[in-house]
Amino acid sequence: MLNKMKFALAGTIAAASLVSGAANAATETANAEAEILTPVALSAVTDLDFGLIAGDADGGTVALPTASDTRSCTGVICVGTATRASFQVTNATQGQVVALSVPTTGVALSGPGANMPVSLALSNASITFNSAALQTVYIGGTLTVGANQAAGVYSTTFPVTADYQ
Repeated sequence: MLNKMKFALAGTIAAASLVSGAANAATETANAEAEILTPVALSAVTDLDFGLIAGDADGGTVALPTASDTRSCTGVICVGTATRASFQVTNATQGQVVALSVPTTGVALSGPGANMPVSLALSNASITFNSAALQTVYIGGTLTVGANQAAGVYSTTFPVTADYQ
């Protein structure tokens, strides 16, 4: 009888240890999700145009700010009008911040004479997208005209990049 009691006690202790181990364990679930943003799109409104420029033996610069189409000319004569570039972010996820950029180096107008370097400037480095009130972003810059720059039309293209911040 004593042996039966020992076996019964051992069985009870073993069963209790199994139950108490399970009583300390817990299981919980978690959610996983992802949101895909609408791809960003840009729409060009106007191109960057430094206008008509009369060079000379020394060369000079033409600066077109992002805030207006009023350029300043140093060492050269500017004739007529100039236009800063403008564009709008036309597609993005509402309320998201969109970062904007243009190259800071390596842009040059090419034509019949030596290339003329352009230093570009951007009016806004980022915007918060609002489809009900699209923002216009402007690009200006400074054009360096070489000494005795050959007459003719000079042009180039440059990238404008917009991406989520």
